[in-house]
Amino acid sequence: MARPAEALAKAGAGHYMDIMRSFVTALVVISALLPSSVRGQERCGHPDPEISISVCSGVIQSGRARGRDLAVAHTEPGIAYVALLDYDRALLDFGEAIRVDATFAKAFANRGAVYGAKQDFDKAIDDFTRVLALEPRSAHAFADRASMHRLNGQHDEAIRDYSEAIRLDPAFGEAILNRGITLAGTLRCAEAIPDFTRAIELSEPGTRTGTRNPGPAIALVDRGLCLEKAGRDDLAVQDYSAHLELEPRSQYGLELRGALYFRGRQYDRALTDFAQALIVNPSSPTALYGRGLVKKMTGDARGGDEDVETAKAMRSRVVEQMAERGVKP
Repeated sequence: MARPAEALAKAGAGHYMDIMRSFVTALVVISALLPSSVRGQERCGHPDPEISISVCSGVIQSGRARGRDLAVAHTEPGIAYVALLDYDRALLDFGEAIRVDATFAKAFANRGAVYGAKQDFDKAIDDFTRVLALEPRSAHAFADRASMHRLNGQHDEAIRDYSEAIRLDPAFGEAILNRGITLAGTLRCAEAIPDFTRAIELSEPGTRTGTRNPGPAIALVDRGLCLEKAGRDDLAVQDYSAHLELEPRSQYGLELRGALYFRGRQYDRALTDFAQALIVNPSSPTALYGRGLVKKMTGDARGGDEDVETAKAMRSRVVEQMAERGVKP
């Protein structure tokens, strides 16, 4: 995951990819809306992917479906193959749906999402561009294309698309959060902080959050990273603590807060956070190194040296990585 200082250019990349792991399935599943004539068939689009594939194949082979209905009948097996993680087979079905009906925006969106999962971002961008040609006021299509630009390293294009998605839907929490992540990743933290704050506000009870809002945990930790960069460690530790209230087993949050406590010479608190991070992930060299330095600072030289040497053996650059966080002798 991203780290402060020079590595802040990668801020959010790790947990952004965590979001993207669920992005494809979520997008594909919510994007399939069955016309009434296909819904009338015996469950083409059944929740069980194997049943859906079988029934939809029967619908196609029967010759009864035409036009959009036939395109949807091809789309549903594609969705089922996505659930089975057979992306190549899904691409064939989505492609056939597009061949049958080149105005079916959801088939392009589904195929674009799968291209994204396969890291073929140029093709994904092309498909979401086709979606926008058909549905030019789709906030989700702008946000989805922005995600592909982001993952393709095209940050300016991503920011423009996220901004258009937000213009179309000012309460689109996911787009606001991801624009903030992209801004932070290009060292524009002053612009990113308001986006993170807005994403947090949209997650509060009683607030309309729009769809696919990942909640405040990511926004809190990212805002904390930007506040660190601005020299506001006091506010950053508050954000990391709020993040940990939501995700108590967040290794990332524990290590970030532990580093701040270390820099502030609150060694007891730092030791607790690094030790807790090791409970979550016993193989973390950064948490082990942090615990080792705290031990050395608090008089346990032998135990500290043991942790430090083990951490260095686990990862050769751990000393430099932790120094970037301010955790150094």
